[in-house]
Amino acid sequence: MPYMNVRRVLFVSIALLGALIALLQFFANTYYLYWEFWWYDVMMHFLGGLFISGGYLWILMFEVPHTLRSRIPIFLSTLIVMCCVGVAWEVFEYLTDSFTAINYTLDTTLDLLMDITGALVAYLIVKRI
Repeated sequence: MPYMNVRRVLFVSIALLGALIALLQFFANTYYLYWEFWWYDVMMHFLGGLFISGGYLWILMFEVPHTLRSRIPIFLSTLIVMCCVGVAWEVFEYLTDSFTAINYTLDTTLDLLMDITGALVAYLIVKRI
């Protein structure tokens, strides 16, 4: 697939994923899905990790000059970015008292694990392209 088509398809895919996450978040808030289904938060963290890492990788692959990009460890930097965003989100949840788990430590660990899993999937997808 030519370079411009890959760039466009990846961008549209990431944008659609963002729209899906927004829609799922709307329904979650409207119908209390985080309280009804224990796995909903897990799914959302996976999709969030996929979205954030996909966006980061898109910027890295298509907006950063090749001379600079060749010096960046792509896999490691993707994990670092996702960990920073994931930890920031968990701090936000804690500060706003918006977590629902009885065991906050276990919930946070699972959330970060799913963020990283989404990042790994994004990395594998972009690497394959």
